[in-house]
Amino acid sequence: MHSEDILDYYKQAYEELKLILDLSFDQITIADGNGIFTKVSKSCEPYFGVTENGLIGCNAFELEKNGVFDTSVTAEVIRKGEKVTLIQKTGANRTLMVTGIPMFDEEGQIIKIINISKDITENQMLGQELKDIQSQLQWFQKELNKRQAIYDSKVNYKSVSMNKIMELILHICDLDATVLLLGETGVGKGYIAKVIHESSIRKNEPFVPINCGAIPENLLESELFGYESGAFTGATKGGKKGLFEIAGKGTIFLDEIGDMPMNLQVKLLHVLDDKKVLRLGGEKPIKVEGRLIAATNKDLKKLIQEGKFREDLYYRLNVVPINIPPLRERKVDIPALVKMFLDNYNNEHGTHKTISEGGYNILIDYNYPGNIRELENIIERLVITTLGDIVEDIQVAEIIEPTKEINYNSDEIVPLKQSVEELERRILISAFEKYKTTRKVAEALDIDQSTVVKKAKRLKIKYS
Repeated sequence: MHSEDILDYYKQAYEELKLILDLSFDQITIADGNGIFTKVSKSCEPYFGVTENGLIGCNAFELEKNGVFDTSVTAEVIRKGEKVTLIQKTGANRTLMVTGIPMFDEEGQIIKIINISKDITENQMLGQELKDIQSQLQWFQKELNKRQAIYDSKVNYKSVSMNKIMELILHICDLDATVLLLGETGVGKGYIAKVIHESSIRKNEPFVPINCGAIPENLLESELFGYESGAFTGATKGGKKGLFEIAGKGTIFLDEIGDMPMNLQVKLLHVLDDKKVLRLGGEKPIKVEGRLIAATNKDLKKLIQEGKFREDLYYRLNVVPINIPPLRERKVDIPALVKMFLDNYNNEHGTHKTISEGGYNILIDYNYPGNIRELENIIERLVITTLGDIVEDIQVAEIIEPTKEINYNSDEIVPLKQSVEELERRILISAFEKYKTTRKVAEALDIDQSTVVKKAKRLKIKYS
C-alpha cells in the first residue's frame, strides 16, 4: 500500500471515529496518559459549557481547577491508575455519571483514557422531586394522624374557643415544650393532657399522671423522683423508679401543680433545667427524656405573690399555656357532651336512655359550677336512676334544681320575674313528682287545671 493510500486510510478512520463520537447519544472524550484531551464528541459542548475546540488539547487537571467540572474523571483515573466511575457536576450546571477507562502499554503505563458520560440531570431532578413529594406525604400523614388521634379521643366541641385550643394542640403536640393547662376544676384538664399525648409522636410511650395535691408531701418526692435501697426506713430493697423514670420518652402529667410543696418545686425546676433526676439517697443523676404537662385550677401569679409558688418555676412551666374556658362560657358544646356521656353510660350499663327535649333545655340552661365533670356525673345518675328509656325534664330538674335555689337572703338583687319563675318551676316540679297528673297538681295548688297546663308549657316542664 502506498504512503498516500495509508494516509487516506487513517484520515478515513479518523473521520469515521469522529462521526461515531459526534453521533453518540452519550458524551465521549479521549485523553492521553498525561490527561490531555485528544478527541471529544460534539455532544459534549452543551454539557460542559465549552466548545469542542476549547476541550481538545486542554489538560484535565487544569479544566478541573478552572471549574469546567467539579471532579475530572480523567484526573482521577491517572491518580488511582484504575477504572473510575463517579457523579460529575459541570460548569454548564449538568449532572453526569462518568466512567473513565484506562488503556495501558506493555510496561503498565497509562497511554489513553476513554471517558463515557451519561447525563442524569433530569433523573436527579426527578429524584429530588420524588423526595419532596415523599416529604410532603409524610407531613400530611403526620397531620392526619394527629387529627385522627383527636377524633379517636372523642373530644366533642363546637365552640370557637375549643376549636382554637385543638388547633394549638395540633401545632405543639410533637414539640418538647412544657405545657401548662389552666382552668377551673372539672373543665377537662386531665383529658386535654391525654389528648396532647395521644396526638404526639410519644403516643406509644407511657402517659404517667399524678395529682400533686392528693399525695402526702413525704411520699410525693419519692413518687416523683424515686429512691435508692436504704434511702429511708421502709424503703423497698433494690430501690424504686420515680414517675419521671417510668415515663421514659412518654409524658408525665403533674395535675394540681399549684399544690406542690416549695421544697419539691426547687427539685422539679432542676429536673426541667438539667433533664436529669436524682433519686432519694442516690448519687448518680439519671437522664430523663419525657415531656412534662402541668395543670392547675389556681392562680399561680397570686400564689407567687403570697410566697407559695416559685416564680422561676412558673416561667419554666408557662412555655405553652392553654386556658380551658368553663362550660358556662361555651354552652354550644353541651349537646355534644351530653350525647357522648349518654352513649358511654348506655354502653356501660346496657341501657338505651334518651333525654327529652325539655330535659335537654334544662341541661343547656344550667351553669355547671363543676363544669364537664359535673355534667358527666349528672348524665351517669340519670342513666342509672331513672325508669324507662326516656329521661323526662322532671327527672333532669330534680337532680339539677336543688343546686339552682335562689338565695333570697344574699345581697345580690335578682329580677322579680326571674325569682317568681324559678319559684313556680320548683313548686310545679315538686307537685308533678308527687301527684303526677295536671288535675291532681291543680287540686293540690288550688288553681285551675288549665293554669297548670299553661305554666308547665311556659316553664318547659313535661308531665305524664
